[in-house]
Amino acid sequence: MSKSSELYIGLMSGTSVDGIDAALVEIESINSIRVIETEFTPFDDTLRTQINELAQTNWNIHSDKLRQCSDTPLHKQLANYYANASLSILTKSNIKATQITAIANHGQTVRHEPNASPAFSLQLGDGQLIANQTGIRTITQFRQADIAVGGQGAPLMPAFHQAIFQQKNENSTIVLNIGGIANVSLLGNSVIGFDTGPGNTLLDQWVLKHKNLTYDKSGEWAASGSFDKHLLSCLLQDPYFSLMHPKSTGPDYFNLQWLKKICARQGITLTDYKPQDIQATLVELTCLSIAESIKSITNEQNTEVFVCGGGAHNNLILQRLSSALPLSTIHTTDKIGVPADWVEAAGFAWLGYCFEHNIPNNLPDVTGAKQKIVLGKSFTPQ
Repeated sequence: MSKSSELYIGLMSGTSVDGIDAALVEIESINSIRVIETEFTPFDDTLRTQINELAQTNWNIHSDKLRQCSDTPLHKQLANYYANASLSILTKSNIKATQITAIANHGQTVRHEPNASPAFSLQLGDGQLIANQTGIRTITQFRQADIAVGGQGAPLMPAFHQAIFQQKNENSTIVLNIGGIANVSLLGNSVIGFDTGPGNTLLDQWVLKHKNLTYDKSGEWAASGSFDKHLLSCLLQDPYFSLMHPKSTGPDYFNLQWLKKICARQGITLTDYKPQDIQATLVELTCLSIAESIKSITNEQNTEVFVCGGGAHNNLILQRLSSALPLSTIHTTDKIGVPADWVEAAGFAWLGYCFEHNIPNNLPDVTGAKQKIVLGKSFTPQ
């Protein structure tokens, strides 16, 4: 570790709601990071259910009620998980808390309403409690400052992708994160980034409902079925897919209630299909919505796509994505320096570094914000 570098812990629990990705990251400059240690802390079934129930009440809970969720026990319960994940990775790496500049925690999103009036995005996980339990200053609430200046508050990773993954070649470089929600970053002199729609969220919810599994390993169950063209066409008619960017979404929108609502509107009865055929159709929905998004911002000639997130391990998704993008070369982000599983956790460590050094870390062209601004709020141990 050089004298000029600093250590940060980045914490990410995303729209897949499977647990916490923790990354201990050495940062020497805004363009130079090194992932030292990583650790995954799974959520237990009860906590996962509580989060999903809260996040998927889009149809019957008013926004004002959800705004009060930061006062609920879940806000503090999640903070305990984040604090324990931070302490665990310190033990694993044999590094003391006093050596860490800050913890940078995304928090758990349960509602994202960038187009509401007023707009808001709600992430749970009490920053003050994390700081108190770890003895480490904690930076959270990264989305709110962007929203306050007219932005969507998402996606935030394109700024990190530009700083770390910018490729100095003639090819178009796309970083594709397939978490619960999928998002793309087109890197270049200017950056385009937005949420394409569902990544794994519908797949995870459907396989949980029918197989009692938290995810479909390598897409094996989906591969046993066949996608239905009519159902797929109906799902792709959702207005989100035709929206111009900047745009962002979440599992409070794309969930099984969304699937049922679309089908009811089209006179489709889900029980008329084999469950594995629905799963295969949802895979195709993820891949086609991603592919069409990429084609809309590139000519797909000499395009390199670097995949990260849980979807990077889903063989069926990668196969179908390759089929939908025949002119693109698809890799994982391991090839350009950051393991695919840890890009977002490392990215939030980087956002923490930017906060610490007062570096604006949003991209107005991506989020729609009126200006560049430093994102985050700091909590000092008490």
